[in-house]
Amino acid sequence: MALLEVEDVSKHFPGVQALTDVSLTVEAGEVHALVGQNGAGKSTLVKCISGVYSPDSGQIVFDGEGIRTYAPKNAQDLGITVVYQRMQLLPWLSVAENILLGHMPTTASVIIDRREANRIARELLARFKLHIDPEIPVARLSPPERQEVAIAKALYRRAKLLILDEPTAALDASLIERLFDLIGELNADGVAVLYISHHLEEVFRLADRITVLRDGRVVTTQPAAELSQTEVVTLMAGRRIEVAVDVDKAKPEEELKQAAPLLEFQHVTAGALQDIDFSIHECEVVGITGVIGAGGNDIARVLFGLSKAEAGQVLFEGKPYASNGPGHAIDHGLFMVPEDPSSEGLVPVLSLANNITLVDLPAITRFGVLSLRREKKLAQKYVEQLSIATSSVDTQVRNLSGGNQSKVLLAKALQAQARVLVLQEPTQGVDVAAKADIHRIIRDLAAQGKAVLVISTDIRALLLFVDRIVALRVGRIVADMPAADTGYAEVLDLTVGSVGAEAS
Repeated sequence: MALLEVEDVSKHFPGVQALTDVSLTVEAGEVHALVGQNGAGKSTLVKCISGVYSPDSGQIVFDGEGIRTYAPKNAQDLGITVVYQRMQLLPWLSVAENILLGHMPTTASVIIDRREANRIARELLARFKLHIDPEIPVARLSPPERQEVAIAKALYRRAKLLILDEPTAALDASLIERLFDLIGELNADGVAVLYISHHLEEVFRLADRITVLRDGRVVTTQPAAELSQTEVVTLMAGRRIEVAVDVDKAKPEEELKQAAPLLEFQHVTAGALQDIDFSIHECEVVGITGVIGAGGNDIARVLFGLSKAEAGQVLFEGKPYASNGPGHAIDHGLFMVPEDPSSEGLVPVLSLANNITLVDLPAITRFGVLSLRREKKLAQKYVEQLSIATSSVDTQVRNLSGGNQSKVLLAKALQAQARVLVLQEPTQGVDVAAKADIHRIIRDLAAQGKAVLVISTDIRALLLFVDRIVALRVGRIVADMPAADTGYAEVLDLTVGSVGAEAS
């Protein structure tokens, strides 16, 4: 008997048929991958399974019993737990308090027994080789550690079905290996895993079976061994997608070497960075990669005035540059697309048009009066230029997919007349088609004379479209080389010091 049975489930929202007659099963101890493009219905299906939504028709059976009450607490009581891409932990509470929240041990006098809570959490973390102090606030943890705490929280609730939504989005190569080991241990204990990811190499490494969703319908469910990555991409998109991007340099390499750099780091020490030197020219795309904490994000922080260089200097157009903050950086022609556009770079409740024009209000005003017609016309230009998938420029950006939110930020950068773009994990959590689209847009921006700095832990993605790779390890540059002259295994070895057997 299957642990989870989804039987002909449909779900409709105003103007959108999110799911149509979806059926799938998940066996105990199985890793079942759920894949599809952004908007295919994966999130809606997960929310139905976890009790956030109730299906309009069809039913969900768990552990042999039909679910009658659709509510998150009921799903958790049954043994269904979701670990979302953006972890839902309470940062001001300790690790132990987050893990045991709602189930804290008490003394005879009904007072919370924090010593016992810390002991329980410590034993649970140790069981899965998670070296985290249960007494520290979650706010002090790194994104990977928060991911581990979220999983530990699920295990404490004796989850029978663990749903992992893009679980490696915040992890580097070494931490991904640790997560995979943990999933293997869970499967051995009979825990089922519904694994949602756009990283198909992970899916094929872990999954027993794969279900492909497209436009709210199940296209196929097959054993992973009977499918290839190319077949899955084609099934997801309904057409063949060219994943790789041919890097056509806007300027020949020799011409770039002879030209003066647009931006230079000279012996900069800041945060994790130690005495780093590199440069970037107009018409060039440079990828910065390394494990989390190696210093990539510190480069962005220095450029946008979020931290100061302790030694060395940054040159912009040959002159010393020190930012006083994001506004100062934008005024000087630098623009950043952060890792999480929805919380850091955009105003979710405002429209697509509002978000694009916020950076340049004079462009849509005349004699101090805002022109909505001009604003919509300007936004529509970028919708067409960047292939932003939206029904209207009046759509709130919170209703756009992650990939389209990133495109809105790129539109803001263009409207701000940025000369240097700094992109943090620009394709994190987006589907294969959107990823290829963003790669193309980045190459187009470079062809227009922009210098593009891409900071990412996704080595394979970087190698598809950047001109150069700068590899960081423990805050130092260990390589600065043309992307065409290297491969995944070599870059991984440079950044973590070891190459997995499958890396090639």
